[in-house]
Amino acid sequence: MKSGRSVCDKPCEGGRAFMAWGWKSKRKAETAIPQGDCPPLPPLSESAADEANVNQITTEEPAAPQFAHREEEREDVALRAHCLRVATWSSELAGAIGLSESERKLAERAAISHHLPEILVDDQAHARLLAEMHMEASGEQPLIPNDVRMVLETLWGHRPISDPAMGKIVAVLEISDDFDQYFESQPLFEGSEAPDECANSSVEAMMSYLQVTSRADVNRVIERLPVFPRAAREVVRQVTNPDAGPRELAAVCSLDPVLAGRLIQIANSAFYSPRLPIGTITHAVSFIGTETARRVLLAAALRGNFASPESHHIWNHSLDVAQTAEMLAIRCPVKVDPPQAFLAGLIHDIGRLAFSIMPSAFIERFHRLTDGGCPPVEVEMCLSGRCHAEVGAETLSQWKFPPDIVEAVLWHHRPERSPSPLGSLLYLAEFLTDSQEDLPSYIRLNAACRQTGITMAALTNLRHQDSGGLESFRFAA
Repeated sequence: MKSGRSVCDKPCEGGRAFMAWGWKSKRKAETAIPQGDCPPLPPLSESAADEANVNQITTEEPAAPQFAHREEEREDVALRAHCLRVATWSSELAGAIGLSESERKLAERAAISHHLPEILVDDQAHARLLAEMHMEASGEQPLIPNDVRMVLETLWGHRPISDPAMGKIVAVLEISDDFDQYFESQPLFEGSEAPDECANSSVEAMMSYLQVTSRADVNRVIERLPVFPRAAREVVRQVTNPDAGPRELAAVCSLDPVLAGRLIQIANSAFYSPRLPIGTITHAVSFIGTETARRVLLAAALRGNFASPESHHIWNHSLDVAQTAEMLAIRCPVKVDPPQAFLAGLIHDIGRLAFSIMPSAFIERFHRLTDGGCPPVEVEMCLSGRCHAEVGAETLSQWKFPPDIVEAVLWHHRPERSPSPLGSLLYLAEFLTDSQEDLPSYIRLNAACRQTGITMAALTNLRHQDSGGLESFRFAA
């Protein structure tokens, strides 16, 4: 991929180096780096500052100083998280272009501080401020180390680029900051309005340096995923058939002794505590109920796809999302079939299986970036050009899953892009289970609530419940 922007590009001297919008930053971005024909991203509106509020949502907040203080704390948390991500991206990009270890660490330290007020970086301005306030600085050390201050002043256009290494460090910071903020801005766009990644020079540059696999490589990995067995396909068919009863479920169990054994095991478990042992499929279905039998058979049929140790946590998370999605569907004013919601929850992250068996170069870079605070969806897009939702939808389409479920899985991280109530339901289930797979977004949360008719107040009152002994299907942590 040829980048329209290189880490060797030099900002115009005397002008301000390019920096995109920050969390609730009122300072407009000025571009001194040539952007070609690519239009700059629009600045974030004031309403988008609500992005920082996702983790502490309530329906009403008192108009009091305490509320204002909480708002400031949330904004600070969001800004610190952004700076940490930019530091992680900067460190990885600096290593990829061959900067020395000391230069890579300098870029990382500068990224952590790149949203500091400029007056705190300028020692003379800081001293004048303290003098005007009749205060004295404590200690002799500057607030910002001199090497970091030089990078930030160059980044802000207050100092000319002193040498090629400085030019590369500044370009790394610009690209990393713009890259992260590009993904922060995504919820502001709907449908066809969403900009292409290749229309943003920083996104294109980041992907050109860090991408370790192609779309074609991902397609080949999808082909390596386990074949969906006949018994599992029949379970899916019967679960999505509202007319299926005990007889049909018993017929499905006859296709696979493992399914039959699992169903009878659950019926005899302490969760149900039958007075007499249950020994037949028909008795088990009638004892635990048709709907519970559907869930048990689905979990038993799909669990084997997550058998590798690297996938255990994905399966455990999928169980949580499946049960939460079903609970939401039962309470959803918009009609969503609860068994279908349960099924969609179980397989919504099937695309993560493909990424879990990627080559070691992908896995190592993926873990470095996610361990540094970068969300998995953003990292997947950077390293492969695709995210697990897209890969999962393609996999399920090949496995002949119902189109409604394929659509829901495709957009379960982007509910604003699709009218699918099931996709929005999956987004809400991910939110309630604290998946942290993507950047938090009040805009997306609000879109999902609007499409499902579920209120914020209802979300805060929901609690996870075990749907009929499914805890036994979990892998040990």
